[in-house]
Amino acid sequence: MDRKEEFMTAMEYILPEQFSKSSRSITLHCEKHSKEIVHTFLEAFKTAVEQTTILQDQKKKGKVRYILFSHLYSSIFLQRYLIRIDLMDHTFYSDSSQAVSYWDARDIYQLFEEDVEAIREELGKNFPRIHEYEADFIRYAYAPYYHGVTKAFLLAMLEEALPERNFLPHQDRLESFVSILFGEYMGEADVLFQLGEE
Repeated sequence: MDRKEEFMTAMEYILPEQFSKSSRSITLHCEKHSKEIVHTFLEAFKTAVEQTTILQDQKKKGKVRYILFSHLYSSIFLQRYLIRIDLMDHTFYSDSSQAVSYWDARDIYQLFEEDVEAIREELGKNFPRIHEYEADFIRYAYAPYYHGVTKAFLLAMLEEALPERNFLPHQDRLESFVSILFGEYMGEADVLFQLGEE
């Protein structure tokens, strides 16, 4: 087994252990700051809805078929934890008129870099002189733990927000069946909710 394989195998044991240490703090922080987090989310979503309305009025976008919340691959390396919000018509990623905004989810990811450093130190006991590209392996492998927290937080917020009258675009701006998704931008996504009938 070469260094990369050994490194990746060692990480498999360390990542869940580190996350179990931090997850309680993350949850408490999010509960403490839930009002601000929800407010920033709602403002970002409202921006995307307003853009959608303008584009639809200009006949540049069809009815909304997909609402997509995406974590960005680049965010974990730039330390800017943005969730991209897209409202798309039936053409999905081929929708040329983008209605997009970004939600700053830094409160959820606030311990991410500390965790990466702790994982790096732990790995350093068996892998001297960890290179920066190896630290990037750690970031990429560890990020799904935090994306999972973001997904759970989104689910909780959407469960509260969806019944609200002014949250979604007006019914006549939506397809009869709308999918709300969460995943990596231009990658795989999980269905959070399905609204209406197919």
